[in-house]
Amino acid sequence: MKRAAVALVTVGLTALAIVPALASTTLQGAVEAKWNVAATASLTLATNYVTTTGLQSTGANTLTGSPAGTCANASAETALTMTFGALTPSATAEVACDYERAILANVVTNDSTGFKINEYLEAAPTTGITFCAFPNGSDPTGTAPASIFAASTAPTPYTGSACATGGTPLVAGTGGLVNGGAGQPAPTGNPATATIPTTGNFVWVNATTSTAGTNYGQDLQINLAANQASSTADQSYIIIQLVTN
Repeated sequence: MKRAAVALVTVGLTALAIVPALASTTLQGAVEAKWNVAATASLTLATNYVTTTGLQSTGANTLTGSPAGTCANASAETALTMTFGALTPSATAEVACDYERAILANVVTNDSTGFKINEYLEAAPTTGITFCAFPNGSDPTGTAPASIFAASTAPTPYTGSACATGGTPLVAGTGGLVNGGAGQPAPTGNPATATIPTTGNFVWVNATTSTAGTNYGQDLQINLAANQASSTADQSYIIIQLVTN
């Protein structure tokens, strides 16, 4: 009886030894997803802008002469038009008229590398006329920067070689209004694209990041040479060009 008991135990151990354990195996691979997000941009312009809203105003403009009496304020304005009115020259010296809060550019772009705003004249103005741009800074959408000049002061006239401190003379490029929005003035007979000046282009804004909406403001000064010849219905077109990086 003792031997039978031992045999039963031996057979049991042998059976356990020949049963393999079940192993778990995981295999994996990868695929790649690629994409790019297109850069988008919009540019909205206004003249005679309101500092509290950044919107276009058709009310009276604010003109400041150098010297006083050079220009006369308009009682009302047309959208996207700056009316300097009847300008009074001097027989012996350059004079100027500063249009406060003249131009506002609102930019919205998702371009993470930033953008530029170029500004130049569509064509050379009448001989003796010079325009100086004075940036007023920037504010987020909903507000707009005030003029950098106090209401009782104005920048000195163009000297024949430079604008007053903070100002840049606008030079002529090759005409055309690119992607002009509804209501914008459009010179006739121009090509479909605008080309910046080969020299002297004014880069109004040079930003390195995207923006969900920023208002950039500017004063614009018109300058008359000494004994500037009389004229009627003179006009110039100013190109504001947004270029994403």
